[in-house]
Amino acid sequence: MVSEVIEALEAVFMIEPGDEAIVKDADRNAYDRNRMQYNASILLNSITATWRAKATTETKTASSFYLWIVSEDIFVRGMNFVFGVAKPGKGAVLSTCRLDSLNMIKKEAIHEMGHVFGLQHCSNKCVMQFSNSVYEAKKKPAELCDKCKYLLKSHVHAQNHARDRDCP
Repeated sequence: MVSEVIEALEAVFMIEPGDEAIVKDADRNAYDRNRMQYNASILLNSITATWRAKATTETKTASSFYLWIVSEDIFVRGMNFVFGVAKPGKGAVLSTCRLDSLNMIKKEAIHEMGHVFGLQHCSNKCVMQFSNSVYEAKKKPAELCDKCKYLLKSHVHAQNHARDRDCP
């Protein structure tokens, strides 16, 4: 499954996968016994801290991003569940718990990484549509709309320009 998700992300975002993966079990501190779900915000902060610590001890660049795929059911405050949660410029957590096919997993991975790369929810026929149910997630397309492709290209260009300015 992981290689198929990586291929889908490479195709959409024109990125190369990292040369390693962080294998990390779900943080038990994120488990909410009353809800019987994991708090996605705590998981996201946990993996962000792990990645930041790893980046300071190795030669990771500021442009490294991550996607943590978990099988547990996750939520954020105010929602019954979420398929995933992202921190722009950093990374995302994706739950496969409610996703019943590889195509759904790839679609939601693209959606979450879209947020990482600066995209917001979109009202067009687009993978960036907000999905409040499995039905809505299945209904939306697996591709970015033209508007989101343009925004993504503009965002990446701006990031590259800023990075080039910072280099001697």
